[in-house]
Amino acid sequence: MTTHDSDADPWASSAPFYDLDLEGVDDDVVMYRELTRRQGRTVLELGCGTGRVAIPLAEAGLTVTGVDFSAGMLDVARQRAGDAPLTCVEGDMRSVRLRRRFSSVLIPFGGLQHMETPDEVVEAMQTVAVHLAKGGMAIVDIESPHPEDLEPGPQPLVMHWTRPWHGGQVSKLVAVEGRPAEGLRAVTFHYDLQPARGSLRRISHEFMLRVITRGELELAARLAGLRMGGAYGDYELSDAADGDDRLVAVFEHAS
Repeated sequence: MTTHDSDADPWASSAPFYDLDLEGVDDDVVMYRELTRRQGRTVLELGCGTGRVAIPLAEAGLTVTGVDFSAGMLDVARQRAGDAPLTCVEGDMRSVRLRRRFSSVLIPFGGLQHMETPDEVVEAMQTVAVHLAKGGMAIVDIESPHPEDLEPGPQPLVMHWTRPWHGGQVSKLVAVEGRPAEGLRAVTFHYDLQPARGSLRRISHEFMLRVITRGELELAARLAGLRMGGAYGDYELSDAADGDDRLVAVFEHAS
């Protein structure tokens, strides 16, 4: 049996597996905690998902607001947060307006790449600018472009991992189709659930990821009234260079 996304919340079906997907990924959390502590106490995270970054920041004593498009993701975040002082808001990073400003605004771990067009990237950066306090700091983390991102057509199906799941197991497979003329990759996550008793069930989730270059990101920020203050290739803040896996960009108001 195969289950596909809900149009209302395309991430709802995969939300229960999101933390399994990022198990052990916390280097960026350490970076955000150190940088945001220096900046001030208020943090806005756009695309907070299940709270992987937001919850540790809240537990560190920061006042954190997390915004996500997916109600399913936010449900998981609220359950995980427990007593941590995290405020969750359902909203679209292209258009959400909270009528307040924050000392730090974050878009971690490729969240900006869910913007499918250059205009949408600019809109998301405008949201960053609107919510960033004077003298504040914004951090955007995206995947650096790689040669395979320019390969058109379907790529081989890849098995990512198998993990224990409620007495059974779940396996994640990933299919990618390159659309370089549009600067996009069509990505499908397949989660194969094998319960301890019963038949195999597949949950599939399809979405687009934009390939964003440093130049496109910097231009979008300028159009939003922001200035890039630094570009780094990892979470230890090494200077960005060819071949890096990540691009971690730091922004401030241009004036």
